Amino acid sequence: MAAGEPRLFTGRITWSRKAFRARGQDDGDLQSSVRALRDVLAERLPTPAQGLPLEYLDASLAQLASPAPAPDPSELDPKRPADRLALQYLQKILEGNVADAIAAVTAAALDGLGARAAYTDVLLPAQREVGRLWHAGELSIAEEHMVTAATQRTMAVLASQATRQPANGRTVVVAAVSGNVHDVGLRALADMYQLAGWRVIFVGSDIPMQDLPTMLAFFEADLLMIGATLGTHVPRVEQAIRSIRERCERPVRVVVGGAAFDEVPDLWQKVGSDGYAPTIDRALDVGARLVGLTGS
Repeated sequence: MAAGEPRLFTGRITWSRKAFRARGQDDGDLQSSVRALRDVLAERLPTPAQGLPLEYLDASLAQLASPAPAPDPSELDPKRPADRLALQYLQKILEGNVADAIAAVTAAALDGLGARAAYTDVLLPAQREVGRLWHAGELSIAEEHMVTAATQRTMAVLASQATRQPANGRTVVVAAVSGNVHDVGLRALADMYQLAGWRVIFVGSDIPMQDLPTMLAFFEADLLMIGATLGTHVPRVEQAIRSIRERCERPVRVVVGGAAFDEVPDLWQKVGSDGYAPTIDRALDVGARLVGLTGS
């Protein structure tokens, strides 16, 4: 509601419904819970305040009354070489052979795949597959964390081995908004910006919005890349951008990304950002364009 975007709420309902069914739970329980919430709000809220809450809940109930969505299919096709490597990478990690998994990806990168493709075509698709498997109830949280830790280690090796382009004189700050603890995608983005010749300030996850304007000014940043995973993070992104516009001592262009924005492609305009990037390749192009560099 704070973001003014019902698709964020109905999208989360669909996500929850799939998780219920994957774990053998009756998604009718989810429908009953939403209906109970609607009944309580209709009874307790003052009439002038009922509009949006009941509208959002009615939309989700209509969605829950429709046929159940099919489970999300895997994006990885073993017939494609990069996907096959991603699957082998995951298998080695889940079998406890993390060192072998890292070695397989780094060797492929040195053998012609390249660092950028190792990130975009192997490691990040592998992370998405882990998220899908957890959502489907096929992996535990501990296993998901194990893969994420291995991916962070692999990225560190790849970044240290890759050749960096000449410095372009631009600085980018990469951060996840307060409350967002997911930073693998942002870490990958920071590494790719660094290899492209940018000075990169990677501040990681869960950054308080009040710290950003001072940090951007101190490091003389040209660009801020900020990520949000859940719909509940979107108002914080909007607040952060507003704070930067009001308090930062220098003009900084802002690009948003992450799962929250992927669900509603035009949401980036509502939060006041200068651009939106659904992929690393797109983020590099958008960032270069916004600061006056020629995108690849």
